[in-house]
Amino acid sequence: MNAPENNIRFLAGGGEMGALIRAKDWSKTSVGNPASWPQSLRTTLNILLNSKFPMFLWWGPELICFYNDAYRPSLGEHGKHPDILGMKAEEAWPEIWSIIKPLIDQVRNTGEATWNENQLLPIFRNGNIEDVYWTFSYSPVQDENGNVEGVLVVCHETTNQIITLKKLQDSEVQFRNLIKESPIATSLFRGPEFVIEVANEEALHLWGKNNNIIGKKLIDAIPELENQPYMQILENVYKTGETYYGNENLAYLEIGGMLTPVYVNFIYKALQNADEKTWGILCMGYNVSKQIEGHRKLEDAEERLRLALEATELATWDLDLHSNEIIHSPRLAEIFGHNKNKILTHQQMRSQMNPDDLHNVIEKAFDVALQTSVYRYEARVLKPDNTMCWIRTQGKVFYDEEKRPAKMIGTLRDITDQKMFSQELEKKISERTEQLKQMNDELKKSEERYHLMVSEVEDYAILYLNKDGIIENWNKGAEKIKGYKAEEIVGKNFSVFYTEEDKQNHLPETLLQRAEKTGRASHEGWRARKNSSLFWGNIVITALRDDQKNVIGFSKVTRDLTEKKEADDNIQMKALQLEQKNKELEKMNAELQSFAYVSSHDLQEPLRKIQTFATLILEKEKQNLSDKGKDYFRRMQLAAKRMQLLIDDLLAYSRTSTVVGTFVKTNLNEIIAEVKSELKETLEEKHAIIESEGMCTIDIIPFQFRQLMLNLIGNSLKFSKHEIPPHIKLKCEIANGDQTKINSLSPEKMYCHVSVSDNGIGFDPKYADRIFEVFQRLHGKDQYEGTGIGLAIVKKIVENHNGIITATGEPDKGARFDIYFPA
Repeated sequence: MNAPENNIRFLAGGGEMGALIRAKDWSKTSVGNPASWPQSLRTTLNILLNSKFPMFLWWGPELICFYNDAYRPSLGEHGKHPDILGMKAEEAWPEIWSIIKPLIDQVRNTGEATWNENQLLPIFRNGNIEDVYWTFSYSPVQDENGNVEGVLVVCHETTNQIITLKKLQDSEVQFRNLIKESPIATSLFRGPEFVIEVANEEALHLWGKNNNIIGKKLIDAIPELENQPYMQILENVYKTGETYYGNENLAYLEIGGMLTPVYVNFIYKALQNADEKTWGILCMGYNVSKQIEGHRKLEDAEERLRLALEATELATWDLDLHSNEIIHSPRLAEIFGHNKNKILTHQQMRSQMNPDDLHNVIEKAFDVALQTSVYRYEARVLKPDNTMCWIRTQGKVFYDEEKRPAKMIGTLRDITDQKMFSQELEKKISERTEQLKQMNDELKKSEERYHLMVSEVEDYAILYLNKDGIIENWNKGAEKIKGYKAEEIVGKNFSVFYTEEDKQNHLPETLLQRAEKTGRASHEGWRARKNSSLFWGNIVITALRDDQKNVIGFSKVTRDLTEKKEADDNIQMKALQLEQKNKELEKMNAELQSFAYVSSHDLQEPLRKIQTFATLILEKEKQNLSDKGKDYFRRMQLAAKRMQLLIDDLLAYSRTSTVVGTFVKTNLNEIIAEVKSELKETLEEKHAIIESEGMCTIDIIPFQFRQLMLNLIGNSLKFSKHEIPPHIKLKCEIANGDQTKINSLSPEKMYCHVSVSDNGIGFDPKYADRIFEVFQRLHGKDQYEGTGIGLAIVKKIVENHNGIITATGEPDKGARFDIYFPA
């Protein structure tokens, strides 16, 4: 550059782009020599070059391009960098000019900034046009006269986030479909407020609600849950992540305008993201009310007995939650084994409580009371005479004007006799329950006809037919599925539901005959609704007989399985598509094997001839060649040698990917000895030192692991410092997955940890993942030989052993590779 150094101090620093800007001859562009650039351009460029956030600047009428090091990675490899530096915007960005030109004009004309999130802007990079998503802002840059002279772009590439989001959306759709197709009541509550995100028909039916509740908070959709324990259980599952199993739990649900008791078996399962943070709860359950109807009378009797026992001999207490002072009745002192006139402090009462009950029962009950305002527990008290009694406490929390807990008031009584009585009662209840079970089994046999007609009445069409097939009974499920009201269909023959083809084939009559002969007939097929639309029905016809075994009619149960039919058909189609994909994959594998064969034979033979003939020419025709000619032949030999090495490495990578080896218990010392022997000349040439510690005996694929260690040690030798002998350390140990601190490893499993470290030139930590990619090189081929495949082979071998590999390094301080695979 022609400008004096002190005139371009604003271009100081800036990394690679700062150096490129300083080195460019700007006199050939419309912006001219940097020494004459306006102060607004100088200031903007100084901010841009020293920013760690991706920035791009278009300047002047021709929109000359500037950008910083943070923006540089977004241009990819083999693309625009560094050619577009100083280029006109329209020439630099032809593929998106029609998109960005209006935005630039808008900023230049209005002087106002723009903002775009996750905008798709396909750009040319890495040798082709790629779909790239950006979040960016275009801001005006004004000159000294207040005119918009440039447009500053502050941007962030969000391609990976968009791709991940799309995958998550696809996964969520599949998850929702599974919920909707579940045969039991299933729903999904999102967030700490438990918003109903998905609920299938079975769940809506169980709750007595319709689709209008989707998207509402659970407590708003089902307000009758407010004073029931289920919201508290949900909150505990959400906080702890622990699954809750409810067995024969009683819930009161408003069904058909009436608060109805329902017994349910259910599961609350916390759903967590990758950070183990709960984001929702999956609820699955079903109605078991009928199974426990036989127990209700006993439970009612027990409840009445419990209330009667608690109604007498009560002590009262009043606890100040701020001062911890308690006021109690004389009866409380008597229960605790003292004179009724003795005044006990709260601490004295706690000191007499059984220690296990104090920590496991009382303190938990207190925490629950602060959340629900209801205080209740049963615990043991040790009296001064060393006798023990049982107490039951019930209370309520009262709050001050600022809604803070102020005091608790409650009752307490001695329930020792009730406890003894309860134990005896439980024994009798157990005996009685067994008797009721036997009676219930007999009752089920005598009421089979009743259960056939009424079970799952909301999900099934249940009909009673006389022996001629005439409909005599019609339930709500039948009205829902078939569309007829009872008065429209009773008295007609059930064949009205069958298609014309089935009627012509006498299918209705055949099914009745089969049921009469065998007792039961089932069929699946298309059936007709009142509006002539078709549904896929599952039909079961059962013959009903009198005491003399004569057929007196039939029960007919129909279920609408249209959605299942469509799902099954879709699965079959997907299976056919998968089969086609597998065939295509087999074809591709065959082509890959063919390529490997060509690489191994047809490609290598010409290379060997090139090397042979070049060597012969240099030896036999040396006197006839000029120095330049000799140099050309030497270059030819080096190029052929590099090509030979590349083919060998590609074949090694291919074999590593396709060859299945046999695992053999092997001492790693043997592998290390073989590698040292193979690298003997290089080790002696570089005066290298190899230390090994704790080499284990483990199950590995020997020839693959030998290649792995050969590549890693060879890598350390290749990238050693010229003036310092290589010092390579090998270490092996067995450790639990949780000791490795690596999230992708199972904490319960044992792993073999092999590390290879050296004192070589190292590498920038930001390339830790890139170095394992095929053809990725951090140095030019003139600096260090190689094809960029060696570490890719290493990673593939580690994956063949079901393990992972990580790399750490620091420039000029060496590198370290850590391998973990199941022990």
